[in-house]
Amino acid sequence: MENNEIMKNESVTAASPAPAAKPKKRTMQDEADELFALQMRVADGAKGSDRTVMALFLAFIFVLGALIFIIPDKEFSEQENRALQGLPQLQSKFDGNLIERIKAGKFLDKYFSGDFAEDVGDYYSDQFPARDFFVGLKGVTEIAMLKGENNDVVLGKDGYLLSRMDHPDIDNVLKNYDASAAFANRMAEAGIPVTFAAAGRVIDIAEDKLPALYPVDVLHRPWDALNDHAAQTHIAGSADYTDMLYLDLCAPLKAASEAGDDVMYRTDHHWTTHGAYLAYVELMKLWGMEALPESAFTVEVVSDAFYGTAWRNAGMKWIEPDTMEYYRYEGDEDFTMTVHDDGSVFEGFYDRSYLEKTDKYSSFISGNHAYVTIEKNGDENRERLLLVKDSFGHSLAPFLAYHFDLEIIDLRYYKTSTSALALETGCDRVLLINNMDSLTSAATLGLLGME
Repeated sequence: MENNEIMKNESVTAASPAPAAKPKKRTMQDEADELFALQMRVADGAKGSDRTVMALFLAFIFVLGALIFIIPDKEFSEQENRALQGLPQLQSKFDGNLIERIKAGKFLDKYFSGDFAEDVGDYYSDQFPARDFFVGLKGVTEIAMLKGENNDVVLGKDGYLLSRMDHPDIDNVLKNYDASAAFANRMAEAGIPVTFAAAGRVIDIAEDKLPALYPVDVLHRPWDALNDHAAQTHIAGSADYTDMLYLDLCAPLKAASEAGDDVMYRTDHHWTTHGAYLAYVELMKLWGMEALPESAFTVEVVSDAFYGTAWRNAGMKWIEPDTMEYYRYEGDEDFTMTVHDDGSVFEGFYDRSYLEKTDKYSSFISGNHAYVTIEKNGDENRERLLLVKDSFGHSLAPFLAYHFDLEIIDLRYYKTSTSALALETGCDRVLLINNMDSLTSAATLGLLGME
């Protein structure tokens, strides 16, 4: 009986379910293992697409690299208005055999000097296929990223493209002024008065077109320094006293711009023909002469598709072009303009061949040259003016020619004595005119001391 009861109890116990096992607690290692397993599964699935992307990328690079050597090199960029880097050479040009080249230090000289490596970088940059397209694409991208500028060109209000001028070299400004004052003192001994005129940059004149919060104080520094320095040199009895006349052309043109006048191109770094006219009026006032009224001119629109240097640098292709004008007056073709660099001769003041090119501004007096003269036909009794200028003087020259026969030089290219030219040609007056960019970038007017 007892045995049966015991067996019965054991049978009941054996039939009862075992207690549930306590779940294992998850650890950080478990989670890490699961994440790693997931990554491996994803990586396995992405290998095919990665290989495809890599193959396409390498093919793209290979094709572009090959095209650089297949497509003929361009010598000149119409869009950027500059010569492009040609195929780099390991050594300089030299007339002579190998032994003579070695003795002259011309054997692989560009390679050892590092010029070859630098030229290779410039070559790939300048000859890159579809370069103009990618420059434009970069401009769009920079603006889309809300940077507000590209290649140091600021996108301003009303479509103005303003080249940044953040680090003006004020020492160069003062050196240029002092060299001009020394030249003026030498000219005074010959009875020839000298005027120093400073023209504003677009970013100076169209300051109201800049974006809000732009640090304009840096724009004022070179002007403040120049105006203060000029004032000190006109104090009678001072050690630096000079009789040289000084004219700040920034202030009047800035006032005209703020009043709504188009005195500077939106896409270029020069003043418009109207801006040049206003500068001419200021000069006439300073010299006690009567300027032609603006009503005396017939405005000829010579291009409504002018894109200037700022547009070419910015890559902002959507900006509308500028309109270029000539201010014509009666008898303005009765002048002979001679470019002494190459002997070219023109009737009047314009080389209209440039109107078919990108650099349309060079249609004024045929662009940058060392030495140009403009004389009125059949009139030998006119005063003669020596105009020492940068490119801002090009569109000013036709206005000055109404009153003077002109001797025009650019010290970047003219390598003979300026004072000798003034004396030999019988100049009655000298005008030195440069824009603030020229005055801050180099002490070019120091070449006035060349004898």
